[in-house]
Amino acid sequence: MKTPYYLSQKPMRQQGFTLIELMVALVLGLLITAAAIQLFTGGILSSRMQEANAELQNSGVFGLDYVARDIRLANYTNINNPALTEQTPWGGIVLTARTGVGTNVNLPIPDKAPFISNGLLTHSVGSTEAVSTVKNEWRGLSNVDVSSDQLTIQFVAPNAMVNCEGANVQENDYVVQRYFLRPADDPDSTTSKEYGLVCDANDPAPLSTPDPLKTVLTGFGDAGQVIMPRVDHFTIQLGTRAANGNLAYYTVNQYRTLANAARTAAAPTIPPRIVSVKLGVLVRSVDNTRNSAIDPTKKIDILNQQVELEDKDTKYARRVYSTTVALRNGLGERL
Repeated sequence: MKTPYYLSQKPMRQQGFTLIELMVALVLGLLITAAAIQLFTGGILSSRMQEANAELQNSGVFGLDYVARDIRLANYTNINNPALTEQTPWGGIVLTARTGVGTNVNLPIPDKAPFISNGLLTHSVGSTEAVSTVKNEWRGLSNVDVSSDQLTIQFVAPNAMVNCEGANVQENDYVVQRYFLRPADDPDSTTSKEYGLVCDANDPAPLSTPDPLKTVLTGFGDAGQVIMPRVDHFTIQLGTRAANGNLAYYTVNQYRTLANAARTAAAPTIPPRIVSVKLGVLVRSVDNTRNSAIDPTKKIDILNQQVELEDKDTKYARRVYSTTVALRNGLGERL
């Protein structure tokens, strides 16, 4: 009799993983998981860096271009006094304003008190200047070890336009605008370090005729409108041309000192004329990128000066943007 097939087979022995095999499998699994986590984390950091760079480009390139567009209008129609110094009436860069005596100042209005506060003019920190303690005026706010500057310009609108605060400006309206840093979210904050570059403008109105000195300047000196968020530092330099043709750049305070020395010398001379403005901004990202390639302890070059960040822990992406704007009529002669 033939033995059934199922009886002829040897019983199969069931075996599990050995301890060594299990340990090897766990190690391989952990290595694969670690690699996946590393790739995922690297992807997140790379994505954060790309977003940060996009933010910097949007804020820096487009914001600075917006500012430069308005500065190109400074000194517009000032063809009778093209040699722009700290005493040129209606000069495009506002370094001086009327204080009740004389009209040899850049801003010769109003003709009576209250006059424009000194804290609303173009400034940089130096031995002869102190920051203002008045709300919404120049306070030199900055997130580096050097105080920021303030730039004030004036011009007559060549056509219908919109000023930096969004108000409609008609052709031949008189416009004064100033650029400075303040807390971006809350202008009244005394502790916030979230600074933005803002622009403050007057209420648009034509110069009074026949006497422009009777023009009343209103709406100038408020908190302004943020045009570049997250700016750690803002600085300017004045490009000048001396009588011998030499070109040079000075900080605002250096130019004031130079002009005063020229006018008070034993043989007084006219200070070098201002022909251009160089702007520099240090912008940063919204969030901490946590990127190891970023070293917040490293000094940053901006307009020929090295600045050091106050926050040396948070790894924000930062970038310096700069531009130079030639002033209208700056190289012309009096008509």
